[in-house]
Amino acid sequence: MNCCINCFENQYIKTIIRGKNNIGNCDFCGAQNINIYKASKLDFYFTDILDLFVTDENGDRSIGKQITSDYFDHKIFAQELIAKNKVELLISEIIKYYTCDYQHLLDNPVKLKFQDEEEEKQSLTLSWDKFSEEIKSKNRFHLENELDLDRLRELFQFFQKKIDKKEIYYRARISDKKGYDKKEMWNPPNELAKSGRANPNGISYLYLAKDLETTLYEVRASLFDYVSVSKFELKQDIKVINLSHSTYDIFELIGAEKIQALEDVIKYDTFINKLEQELSKPRRRSDSELDYLPTQYLSELIKSMGFDGIEFKSSLHQNGVNLVIFDKPKNKFEILDVSVYDITEIMLDCERIENK
Repeated sequence: MNCCINCFENQYIKTIIRGKNNIGNCDFCGAQNINIYKASKLDFYFTDILDLFVTDENGDRSIGKQITSDYFDHKIFAQELIAKNKVELLISEIIKYYTCDYQHLLDNPVKLKFQDEEEEKQSLTLSWDKFSEEIKSKNRFHLENELDLDRLRELFQFFQKKIDKKEIYYRARISDKKGYDKKEMWNPPNELAKSGRANPNGISYLYLAKDLETTLYEVRASLFDYVSVSKFELKQDIKVINLSHSTYDIFELIGAEKIQALEDVIKYDTFINKLEQELSKPRRRSDSELDYLPTQYLSELIKSMGFDGIEFKSSLHQNGVNLVIFDKPKNKFEILDVSVYDITEIMLDCERIENK
C-alpha cells in the first residue's frame, strides 16, 4: 500500500517520498496524482519510534493517539490523516514485516517507556523549581541547588536554529503621531535597560517580533495610541536557540542514529516547555524583578554557548514568534524603515475567575 506526502507533517519524511519521484494515488488519505511511497519502506524510521513505547495496563491511549499528541504533536502525521482516523492503519502497514514484534503495541494502550522513571524524568523539572526559589529568595550567585548545566547544554544543542540573512523582524514603541526615527528604535543603552524576561537590569537586549501584528500585541498598545514600528532586516546569518517544538526533527535524530538523544529530548520536554512559558509570559504591573531571575540566568547560559539569541512563542498573539538578540544587534541588523500606526480598534476576550 502507498502513502503520500500529504499523509505526513514531517519534512524529513516528505523529502524521502519526493526523492522517489513516484506519482500516483494514496491508499490512506485518498490524495490523487501525488508523490507516493511504499509505506513498508519507511519501517526503519518508525520501528525506532515504536521502541519508545511499552504497553500500559492502566492507560487508555492507543499508539495512534499517543503518536499524534503531546511530544509528537504536529511532528509526524498530517492533520488530515488524523481526522480520517487512518494513523493506526498506516502505522500497521509501515511495520507489517515486523508485526510480530510490535503487535502488542497495536492491540493495547501504550505509554512512553520512561514515564515510570519518575526520579530521572523529573530531575531537571524539580531542579528548576528549587533553583527558581533559591535564586529569587536565598542565594543569588553561589547556588546550593544548581541545575545540571552540562545536561542543559547538551539539550539546548538540539534546539539550535539558523536564521538566514535578509529575514525580517519588527519592533514597536508607543509614540506620538510624529513617531520615532530609526536611531530611537534600537534597544535602549545599558544604563537605561530595565530587567526583562531574558536580560538583567543594566544589560540591554533587543526584543523583536516576527510579524507586524505580534509586535503590536507585545507593545500592549491601547485604543487610539500611536505606535512606531520599525522593520529590521538581518545583515548576516545568525544562530539561535528556538524553544518551540518545531526545531528538532525526530527523524533526523533517528537517521543519524541518535536514539538516546531523541529519548532525552522527549524526556525533558516539560523542562523546555517551562523555560519557554516563563520567557513568553507578558509583563504585569505586579511583577517583581526577582521573577525574571531564573530566565535571565538560563538566557546567560545560552549566550555563553555562543548563540546570538533565543526565539520563542508569543503568549499575547496566537502563532506569534518573538526573538531576543543578546549582543551587538547593530552589527547583525539594519532598520529599513519606521512607520507610525494609529490603533483604531482593539478586540478583548476575558475569562471569569471564581473567587475562593
